[in-house]
Order: sequence, then structure tokens, then C-alpha cells
Amino acid sequence: MSLLLHFTDTHLYADTGHTLKGISTHASCTAVLELARQNMPYADAIILGGDMSQDNSSASYAHLSKLLTPWQQSPFMLSPGNHAQLDIIENVLIPSLESISDFREQLHPGRWQVISLNSHAPGQVAGRLADAELERLDTLLGDARSRHALLAVHHPPVSTGSRWMDEIGLANAKDFWAVVDRHPHMRAVLCGHVHQELDVMHGQVRVLTTPSTCIQFKPHCDDFRLDGQSPGYRWLELLDDGGIDTGVERVTDFIPPDLKDNSFY
Repeated sequence: MSLLLHFTDTHLYADTGHTLKGISTHASCTAVLELARQNMPYADAIILGGDMSQDNSSASYAHLSKLLTPWQQSPFMLSPGNHAQLDIIENVLIPSLESISDFREQLHPGRWQVISLNSHAPGQVAGRLADAELERLDTLLGDARSRHALLAVHHPPVSTGSRWMDEIGLANAKDFWAVVDRHPHMRAVLCGHVHQELDVMHGQVRVLTTPSTCIQFKPHCDDFRLDGQSPGYRWLELLDDGGIDTGVERVTDFIPPDLKDNSFY
């Protein structure tokens, strides 16, 4: 059995006092990470979803790495999303994570293969996996057919039940599934982006999403709506037989003061 922790959509700012929809994203992220640390002080991997920074500043990424310092024995992975400054991630965030522990784009914990993917599409809110990323995925999956496989990609490749969110999901989901479906050892896809909890099946593959560490989006809405739930994270236990035990843990508070503020940010 291997334990993974997934934190996503932190939306941090250079100014730690800056708020999003009335919520300090730094304070809410700090609270979520502290809860996870109390519950699970060790993990076989820490997976960081996309939208880590809201203002694309070097300082915001530095704040995130500082908050992750306690996990000095856990390798880090990340799946960049639409809010991503890739040069700062490469030159600031990744070196900072490597100074804490190990940084990997692929891991083999126990009987599993875990692969992180980059769905960032420059200038777009929707995600897209580049041809080179799809080729990389196909090669990596083909090289580890004896292992159960889990993929981390920020944009969900399935319908979430919210029209506005599905319009900014993974734009080339069909291409993604064409690759995945060639590999019967695929077990799960782990995503962020939707700021809510989701657990659905696409054929034989389980698709999981994780709440944001800051504001939450109301499920099953045609248009953008805030939800009155608190921030959280997802834990996953990867079992040797290919099964997954998983759950979401949430802090209390950090709910936007005006849930009727439906202006997009």
C-alpha cells in the first residue's frame, strides 16, 4: 500500500494578505496543509495540482514551497494547469521543492506507476495535452504494463455536470482517452480545476477530483457559482491489487462572505 496526498488550486499571491472572494488564499492553504500534516505526517508522494499561483509571481510559488517544508521525506509531483507560469515553475518552484525533498514526474510506489501531466495551454483557461505529452504518456504506460497506473492531470477529461466548467475542461479529452484506452492497467486519473469533490467512472478508469485549498465551486450549475463548503485535500491509498481507498478531508471556516458574488475572477 502507498499513500498519496493531493493539494490543488491554491491560488496564492505574492502578498500573503491578499484575498480571493474575501478569503485569504495563503491562510486557507496553510490551514489545509496543517490539517493534512496532523493527519498524515508522511506520504509516499505529495501531488500538487495546477493553479498554484493566482498572480503568477515568483513570490507566490516561493510561499507554496515554504509551506511544504515539513514534508522532507516525501517526493513531490505537480500537474500544471491554466494558472501556470511555466518558466517560474521551472526556475523557482521546482528547485525549491528539490531543496526540501525529491521532485519527480513519474514514481513507482509499491506496485503502482504514478505519472504527472502538464495540461497548460498558453492563453487558455481550458486545458490541452500537447502531442509530445500524449506521446510521453503512451511510452511511459507501455514501459510499465505490470504495474497499476494513476495519472495526475489538472483539467478533468470527463463531464463534471456543470456546463460552464465543462466548457473549460480538457479540450482534447478524446485524444487523452485514445491513449489511456490502449493500456488496460490504467486505474485512475486524479484532477483539480473544478474546486469540488468528484468520483466517477469512465469505462474501467476511476476519475477523481479534489477540492481547492481556497474557495469552492457549487456542483451541477450552468454558470459560475460559489459553494458554501470549506477547503480541503484528498488522500489516496494505492492498494497492491489495483484498488484505491480515498477520501477528502476539509478544514472548517474559510467560506466566502458573499456566496452570491458570481462574478468570475
